[in-house]
Amino acid sequence: MNAPAQVNTIPLIVTKRPEGRPRWVRVYTSVVSLLGLFVVALVLAYPPKDWLGPILFGALAAVAELFRVELFVSSRSSSVSVSGIVAVASIVSFGPLAGALTHLIAGATTAITTSRSSNAPQGDRAKWLRRTAFNIGMWVTASAFAGWIFICMGGQPGNISQLSNLVPLVGAATIDVVVNLALLIGVISLQTGRHPAAIWRQDFRWTIPITVLGGILGGGILALAYEMFHLPGLLLVFLPVLSTGYAFRLYVNHTREYVNQLEAANRRLDEAIAGLLETLGAMLDADDSYTYGHSAQISQYAEALAEHMGLDATQRAVVSRAALVHDIGKVGVPDHILGKPGPLTADEYAIMKQHTIIGADIIGRMKGFEALIPIVRHHHERWDGRGYPDGLAGEDIPLAARIVTLADAVEAMCSDRPYRSARSFADVLAEVRRCAGRQFDPGVVDALFAIVATKGEAFFTNSAEAVDKRILGNAMRSVETKTRRVKKSMIVARSA
Repeated sequence: MNAPAQVNTIPLIVTKRPEGRPRWVRVYTSVVSLLGLFVVALVLAYPPKDWLGPILFGALAAVAELFRVELFVSSRSSSVSVSGIVAVASIVSFGPLAGALTHLIAGATTAITTSRSSNAPQGDRAKWLRRTAFNIGMWVTASAFAGWIFICMGGQPGNISQLSNLVPLVGAATIDVVVNLALLIGVISLQTGRHPAAIWRQDFRWTIPITVLGGILGGGILALAYEMFHLPGLLLVFLPVLSTGYAFRLYVNHTREYVNQLEAANRRLDEAIAGLLETLGAMLDADDSYTYGHSAQISQYAEALAEHMGLDATQRAVVSRAALVHDIGKVGVPDHILGKPGPLTADEYAIMKQHTIIGADIIGRMKGFEALIPIVRHHHERWDGRGYPDGLAGEDIPLAARIVTLADAVEAMCSDRPYRSARSFADVLAEVRRCAGRQFDPGVVDALFAIVATKGEAFFTNSAEAVDKRILGNAMRSVETKTRRVKKSMIVARSA
């Protein structure tokens, strides 16, 4: 019998956390720990008639935890073990709260297994007591729900050989996995900022069928072996399961170094890609100090909007990178149009509008950047359908493009331009609100105002004014605001 891959410990790897997130992680883990403490109190108040059996099962689950398998650096699930099937077997053998007792013993063992883990620096791990308390709380809570479902579905503890216990067994194994996974995804989402649905798809969807099936088959067979042959039967069935898990552990340890090297190489490649796009954006802004820093500032606004709207880390990276090169098509627009200090004529505006098409074509020639194409092409579409180049309206416009559209407009209004000075922040907000439902997606506008409420006006800067301060702080003091068309290289060289 193969050991199911049960994923059920608090993650050890923590990415950079937005301000305030650690507080919510502490609140969440504390609530789960207290819930687990309540379940433990119920176990002590209503103990199973046979204490020895659940303790024996708990000892086996603890042994399984000691042989749990660490996964690779990029895996948010941290490790896999077979202890879950022992808890299911305990429920169907001794009663609804017996699984919680078994998991209480196994959960205490995670204090050892997670402390010796090498997946993350010690400074990135949860404190020892909080980590252990959360794991125990998560496990015993899931087992308590599973035991309750087993009884509600007509299960009879200690009589697993009866066919009528099959459906309750399926229900208990399923609920144990579902509750466990829901609590685990919750803490991962708070730690990393990833959307729960994305965590489910990327990290756990593949584990569910085998985990549930393993709980049903493994838990049922363990319970049946104990019912028929007691301790000898239990050991006879459990040892092959543990041996399979140990063999898997040896295999993973053998391949971990190679996989981690590959993952490190992928991370370096991602960083190189981000650096390349940032460089491209800076090159686009370099000729005109009005727009020097424009793309980077839009990227910052767009990423904040994407995070507030619940986009996962991968989607946020796409939005941020697209914002850096959203105006790359302006390389095909003549300088006299880009830098014109007054309104454009109809013919000039028609030429200017081509930059979205040119930009999408340029990005389309770059392998690996396909996800950026619709954002670059459609960042000048309007919610009411009056934008360009394709006149898309409403939700037909990609969400990422709608986010960049608003970020672009806000940055432009907050910064000086050749034909006007920056608007006051109050005027910017009023204009955004006025254009919600016409130029901008109302949902993205709501996200902007939520960011304003949390980050304040200081988050929004006048990028052109920032350049002025750098210019006026060096030898180029003769440069006037009316002649701001200077090379970025001059600014950097003079201020170095």
